[in-house]
Amino acid sequence: MFYGLAFAFTEKALKLVDISTYLILGALAGVAMASSLVVLRGQPLSFDFINSTKSLAIVAVAVLAPSLGWLFTMFAIKTTSASYAAFAEISYPLFTVLFLALFFGLRSLDWTILLGGILIMSGSFLMIWGQSR
Repeated sequence: MFYGLAFAFTEKALKLVDISTYLILGALAGVAMASSLVVLRGQPLSFDFINSTKSLAIVAVAVLAPSLGWLFTMFAIKTTSASYAAFAEISYPLFTVLFLALFFGLRSLDWTILLGGILIMSGSFLMIWGQSR
């Protein structure tokens, strides 16, 4: 629900501010939310993952990948529309399965996961194709 709200408002917001300003404001909102978790829930910050190269790499990719994804989404929304960007963005489950298999040796891939991925990609393609006509 919040992603749908974000995509709808982002399309309008990017007509008012540039992408870099938008991303900085989003980062500040993220700092405010994280600070709230620390203060209100007593959830301490921990950087123990830095002691392991593997853990550091996993956390670095986990933190940077969404930021890069959101950056490319901003460009897609700015140059096309929120609808097109949302339809393309919905393909992430397919890439999740692909990256899980590639990096972590996902072994639970079965016909239901493959069929679901095909349906998602087919639906996205159909919606984009229909919008472009």
